[in-house]
Amino acid sequence: MIKPLKIKFDKTKSVEVEKGYVVDNYLSKEEGVGYSIVRTHLDGKHPFMKNVNSNRTYYLITGEATFVFEEKEIFLQMGEMLVIPKNTKYAFRGKFDALLVDCPAFDSKDDIIFEEEM
Repeated sequence: MIKPLKIKFDKTKSVEVEKGYVVDNYLSKEEGVGYSIVRTHLDGKHPFMKNVNSNRTYYLITGEATFVFEEKEIFLQMGEMLVIPKNTKYAFRGKFDALLVDCPAFDSKDDIIFEEEM
């Protein structure tokens, strides 16, 4: 049985993944709830990627973002949400803060980053 879980930001769990892209880890697979939550901060762009195991939901807290897929682009602004199914190749750019939920929980071995630029 899963019990209520209060989560507090821990600066030691904040990681700069690449220049201009910071991830604050709030809830990871180690908590055993079946999903993970991070807060992401982007000022720039992220190369094409896909996750082979998790569906991803981005909820923009502030700013604007453009998500690029193989055949289209989707523009998001503060208060909007985007669900990206597993095995979907995408990239993104903009200046924003977002909550990112991975279900099932994020595991780095499931992320594939592509060399190609947007």
